[in-house]
Amino acid sequence: MFSQIKKITKMAKKEVINKVITSLFIQGLALVIPVFWSKTITEVTDANYKVGYYLIIITLLLSLFYYLWSYLNQKTWYTLYNKIYIEYTNATISETKNINKINLGEYTNILNNDIDIICNFLVTRILQIIEFFIIYAYFISFNFPIFISTVIVSILMLIIYIKAGSLVQKLNIKRKSTLDNKTIMLHKLYSSLANKKNNINSIMNLFNKDNKSYLKYNHKYNVIIQGIIYLVLGTIEVSRYAIIFYAIYLVSIGNIEIGTILLIYSYYDKILTNFEVLGTITADYQSFNVSLNRLNKVTMREVIAK
Repeated sequence: MFSQIKKITKMAKKEVINKVITSLFIQGLALVIPVFWSKTITEVTDANYKVGYYLIIITLLLSLFYYLWSYLNQKTWYTLYNKIYIEYTNATISETKNINKINLGEYTNILNNDIDIICNFLVTRILQIIEFFIIYAYFISFNFPIFISTVIVSILMLIIYIKAGSLVQKLNIKRKSTLDNKTIMLHKLYSSLANKKNNINSIMNLFNKDNKSYLKYNHKYNVIIQGIIYLVLGTIEVSRYAIIFYAIYLVSIGNIEIGTILLIYSYYDKILTNFEVLGTITADYQSFNVSLNRLNKVTMREVIAK
């Protein structure tokens, strides 16, 4: 994976820099905005209404900047994506000596699906992981029990994702294989229909068989992934309310301000979002492995994503 990231950085240096800059601004604003909102609640609770008004205005301006940078981030993302997609497509279609090593269905799906998966995995989601460490640093700055509880739950949920990785990869390999077979039969069916051949019914039966097989493994693949993600998110949600329950106790004894509860809730939203992303990354990484190996069958490049 790191070799591919290095390669992309070299081929699209300007696009990568723009993407990193916009992503950093988004992640920074996403973490700063809840802090100002928390401070606003605290000031209003203490009857400092004038300060509260100013903080609301600042929070609004920061939110508007967040949406502006989100737009710029999407713009830079598609510029980078197009650059990478064109490079991988050119590398694939320029190779002819290895073309007989794969079937038509696999070749079609490599160009239509696998290159897309590789591009998506390599240029998205990386910076969101940094949020974990910033949030953990904030928690340890004001309460160690909240910090250690959050870290323990995070580690346990991460282990679940890692353990599920091999199963997800096996299902994904089977899913892609059945998709290749389905694509082959689709080409044959189209040819028979276009040329009005006599074997249309037999080919249609084979196509329906391969189609059902693909749907079966596609169903298993996606249902298992989503089941794992929802299990993890549900566990984190329970831990969030347990910590908020504890935070209310801390407010009652004067250890923290009431606005801190809002900040904890907001930051746990970030943890939930990032774990949902992490679950998608787990699935995407397995897809990335499979797709990269399929691409290498055409280009004969060294398999590096093991």
